[in-house]
Amino acid sequence: MKLNLENTKKEYSVETRVNDYVSFVDKIGLWQSEKIVYAKYLNIHDKILDIGCGAGRTTFGLYDMDYHNITGMDLSDKMIAAAKKIAQDKGVEISFIAENACALPFDDNIFNAAIFSANGIMTIPTKEMRQKAFNEIYRVLKPGGIFIFTTHDIDTPQYIDKWSEEKIRWANGEQDKRLLEYGDLIFSAPDANDGSVNFVHIPSCDEVETYLKESGYHLICSELRTNICEEKPEVLEVGAECRFWVVKKM
Repeated sequence: MKLNLENTKKEYSVETRVNDYVSFVDKIGLWQSEKIVYAKYLNIHDKILDIGCGAGRTTFGLYDMDYHNITGMDLSDKMIAAAKKIAQDKGVEISFIAENACALPFDDNIFNAAIFSANGIMTIPTKEMRQKAFNEIYRVLKPGGIFIFTTHDIDTPQYIDKWSEEKIRWANGEQDKRLLEYGDLIFSAPDANDGSVNFVHIPSCDEVETYLKESGYHLICSELRTNICEEKPEVLEVGAECRFWVVKKM
C-alpha cells in the first residue's frame, strides 16, 4: 500500500463512502461555521471553485445561499457522478467535474474565490503534493481572490497527547512504516477490498503558514471552528475540531 493520489481516489470511490457523502448533502448541509465564514468573505456574484466537493454538500449549500456561479470539483469520478445525479434531481444547473487539485484544468486568474472544505486539502499525501495544490489554487485565482479552507490543528488539546506520543515514535524510528511524514494518519477504509485506506495529514499552524508563504498568499484569518460558533450535533458526529483559514491572492 502506498500513500498517493491513486489511493486517495480509491478511498473516495468506495460505495459506502460515496453513499455517506450523498446523505450529507441534505442531512448535514453547510456547517453553521461555514455559512458564517462564506457570507463574510464571498460575494454573491463571485465565480467560485468548490474543490474536493464530494457529492456536493458545500456546492449545493452555497447554491442555496444564492452563490450560483459555482463549479464543483472532486478527484473521485463516482463522487462527481453522484453530485450530477443530485443536481438533476434538484433541478439546478451546477457544473461538476472530476479533476485533480494538484493540476487544475483552468487558465490563470479566472476564479474570484475557491474553497476546500472539511479538511480536504490535507487528504493529499506528501508536503510536495499539498504545496502543488496550494500553488495551483493560487494560479487560478484572480488577483485579490479569496481561498477558504479548513485543516485539523495538531496543537489543539484533543491532539496533544496522541501526537506527543507519536513524535517520540518518529524520533525512535518506531512509527507506522506506511506513513510518509510526521502528522500522517491512516485507518482502514470501510468495505474497501482493494487495499485503499483513509488518509489525512494533521498539520501544525506553522506548517500551513509555510505552504501559504511559499505560494504567495496573504493570510486574512485563522480561527478554530469552536471560536466561530456552536455546531449542530450531526456536524460534530462526523467531524472533529478544525481550523478555518481565509487567505488572499496578492
